[in-house]
Amino acid sequence: MKRSKWIGMLAAGVLAAAMLATPACAATIGGATVTGSDVRLRSGADTSSVANVITEMPAGTFLLVEEQVNGWYKVVWNGTEGYVSAQYASFSEDAEGTYSFSAATGGTDVNLRAGASTATSVVKNLRSAGSALTVTGVSGQWLRVTDASGASGYVRSDLARYKSSQPEATTQTQTGTAGGVGASMAQTAQLYRGYAYRWGGMSPSTGFDCSGFVNYICSQYGISLHRVAQDIYSNDGSFVSRDALQPGDILCFGYGPYSITHVGMYVGDGQMIHASTSSTGVIYSDINSDYYTRMFVGAKRVATD
Repeated sequence: MKRSKWIGMLAAGVLAAAMLATPACAATIGGATVTGSDVRLRSGADTSSVANVITEMPAGTFLLVEEQVNGWYKVVWNGTEGYVSAQYASFSEDAEGTYSFSAATGGTDVNLRAGASTATSVVKNLRSAGSALTVTGVSGQWLRVTDASGASGYVRSDLARYKSSQPEATTQTQTGTAGGVGASMAQTAQLYRGYAYRWGGMSPSTGFDCSGFVNYICSQYGISLHRVAQDIYSNDGSFVSRDALQPGDILCFGYGPYSITHVGMYVGDGQMIHASTSSTGVIYSDINSDYYTRMFVGAKRVATD
C-alpha cells in the first residue's frame, strides 16, 4: 500500500473517532474551578478504572458544569465532556473562565443576547449553524461568549456545541496529510488515550511505557527511535525550541540533558499525550503546568515532511 494512502486512512480513522467524541448540546448549571493539583478528568463518575482517566488538570482550570451526580460534576473541559470529583472543584452558578475555549452554534437563528435571560435584548442573530464562538464564562444555563466578529453576549448552553482544541484530522493530499507527517502522528497517538501503562510495554495489546508509546506511534510512520528516553533525547531527530513546537514533536523531561526520565508527544495547544503512570495510563497533560514546565529539558523533531 502506498504510504500516502496509508496515512490518509489513519487520518480518516481519527476524524471518525473525533466525530463520535464531539459533545452534544447540553444545558449547563454553572461553572467550576479546579482546586487541587493534577486533578483527573474521567470519562465516568468513578475511580475504579484506570482506563477512564482522560487527562490531569492543574489548579485553576475552568470547567463548565452540566450536572452534579453523587459527589461528581459532569463537566466540559477544553471541548471534552467528562467527570471530576466535587471534592477537587469549587462550583459557582455564575463563573468567568480564566481561559477561553471554542464552541459553535448547534442550530440556525440562535440569538446572542445582552444578558442571561430571554427577557434581555438581542445583540445579534447568529443565522448559520456552526457559527464560531469563544466561551469565556457561564451564568446558569447560559454561556458568556464572543463571536467571530467580536460581538459579546450570552447564548443558551443547550444551543451550543463544544469544540476540542486538540488538533483535528486534516485532509489527505497526494503526499500525505495537509498537516504533515508530524501532525498525522499526533492524531494517531490520540486514538490510544486510555490505554494501559506497562513498564517495558510497546504495543496496544500489552500497554505502553513512555518511550514505548512514542516508539510505537513513530513506527506506524516508518520512523525508528531508540528504545529508552535518554537515548531518544541524545540521538534521535533534531532539537527544536519550546516556542517552535509542532504536533508530533517528542518532548523530553528529567533533571538535565544526561538524566532524561520521561517522554511524550506534543499534540498542539500546549498539550501532550503520553503514557504517564500505571494509575493513569495514556493521558493528555498540560505542558505548561508547574511540574512539566519545571521538568522540561528539550524537544526533538523526528518527522521530516
